[in-house]
Amino acid sequence: MTVGSESLSLTVEGEPIPALEILTGRGFVTGKSGSGKSNTASVVAEELLELGHSFLIVDTDGEYYGLKERYEVLHVGPSDDCDVEVPSSHAGELVTVALERGVPVVLDVSGYMSQDDAEDLVYAVVTALLQREKQLRKPFLLFVEEIHEYIPQTGGVDELGERLLQVAKRGRKHGLGMVGMSQRPAAVDKNFITQCNWLVWHRLTWDNDTDVVDRIIGSEAAAAVPDLSAGEAFLMTDWDETVRKVQFREKRTFDAGRTPGMDAPDPPSFQPVRASILDELTAGGTATTGDDDPSFETAAEAPSDEPDADDESAATAVTSGESAASTAAASDSSAAASEDAAASEPAGGSGSQSRPSPGRAANSADNALVEASHLIVFVAEASGRRLASGASTVADRLPPLLAAAGGRLRSALLAGKRRVDARLDPKQQGLVLLIMLLLVAVLGAFVVG
Repeated sequence: MTVGSESLSLTVEGEPIPALEILTGRGFVTGKSGSGKSNTASVVAEELLELGHSFLIVDTDGEYYGLKERYEVLHVGPSDDCDVEVPSSHAGELVTVALERGVPVVLDVSGYMSQDDAEDLVYAVVTALLQREKQLRKPFLLFVEEIHEYIPQTGGVDELGERLLQVAKRGRKHGLGMVGMSQRPAAVDKNFITQCNWLVWHRLTWDNDTDVVDRIIGSEAAAAVPDLSAGEAFLMTDWDETVRKVQFREKRTFDAGRTPGMDAPDPPSFQPVRASILDELTAGGTATTGDDDPSFETAAEAPSDEPDADDESAATAVTSGESAASTAAASDSSAAASEDAAASEPAGGSGSQSRPSPGRAANSADNALVEASHLIVFVAEASGRRLASGASTVADRLPPLLAAAGGRLRSALLAGKRRVDARLDPKQQGLVLLIMLLLVAVLGAFVVG
């Protein structure tokens, strides 16, 4: 049986769900605590395992290792009950185990004391997975728990969030699917939710969350979703363009995410992982995360489906100045590219490249402000050159200088974004704009005077 003809039995009604649509599609499973969200994700995993398909789960709460009760699943993480701990430098080996050796992986990041360490590992693994799938094109599903932590609706996303959005947007054509899980749909970037071709809506009660249900599947479902029982959900699937209420079956493996209590069962014995797999992961080597591959597209650099209006208008503003302004901007871009190339080179030469730390990302505003201060010197020098050239009017002097200034600041900001791949928050953007306004005032006074 080919994967195209396989189906999953996820509900008590026994409705067949096309396996290929789940493996290579984009899914979203949501519901408040106790509604059955994680059970549904586990049922999807069990059905894929029954058909012999591999996958990788980013487990933020340590609740999916119960799959090991029946299946050979590699439990990766720093906790004592994990099979092995894998550093981000071994992300490539981990992807090989999941994608080429066919051993499903639960990447359990719940045991990391440092959030930065956890996100560095996830970033390296997701990047290596996306790059490898571009070559193999094998149907494979990436599960991501608490997706709102990585691609939130507000506050912007960091480099890890950008990479996950890239998987959601472009993974399907390479065979790589993704399903995100969250208790709060209102907190998840709607650019992700609206790209999904299968969605599961378990019980939700907060108005902000039911408003999302209303916008996506309608007011009737939004009115009913607060009263759903455990395991009940509205299932929306694009392949048949239907929305229906279903009851997901209970998972058959150990419930590792069950709330602790007096009646909690003891963990069962688990299926061991082959020694050769563990040896492969601990033997050493370097992972390829894509950062050292010039052909690998980052989310920020990859071509989007639509042109960026801000980029087009800014580019037009820069190129409308005199050739001197264009030359200054081009020189800046070349310098920024050189800095980018130096920043992308690992400290030890060739090898794996880890995700820029959040500390570096947080400094993007500082970098921009430093560049803005350099801009003041640049404009002062340019003003002197323009005045010395004999320009006779304020109108003749000012536009080219502003074009050059705008071009330099834009190049600086874009270079900073490429280096750390992080957006400035509104407060930081305000600081940069304030400096620009002060700069224009100083420039105007200097030229007029």
